[in-house]
Amino acid sequence: MRTGPQAGEVWFIDLGMVGKPRFALVLAAQSDARLALASVVLITTQFEETPYEVTLPRVAWLREQSYINVQSIQPVKFTEFVRNAPGKLDARVISEVGAALKRWLNL
Repeated sequence: MRTGPQAGEVWFIDLGMVGKPRFALVLAAQSDARLALASVVLITTQFEETPYEVTLPRVAWLREQSYINVQSIQPVKFTEFVRNAPGKLDARVISEVGAALKRWLNL
C-alpha cells in the first residue's frame, strides 16, 4: 500500500501561513528518500502568457479556468498534502508541463 503522493497526481496542499491552500501537480515524490518531500508545481488562476505556463483543460474540480506556472516549483512536506484531487490531468498536460519545466530549468 502506498503512503503518499505519486508523480503525475494532483493534490490539495496546505502551505500554511506563507501560502494559501491550493491544488498542485506532483512532479516527483519518493518515500524512501532522506526527506519526506515531494516536488510540486502550483495550480493557479493567474496567467501572464509566459513560456513557463500551461493552460489546463476545464475540469469540474477546478472552479475557474486554471493554469500551471512551472516557475512555482517547490518542495512540499508529505504532511502538507491534504487530499487527492477528484480527477486527473491527461497525458498531454503532463507532457506540456515537462516541456515548460525544461525551458525554465534550461535543460
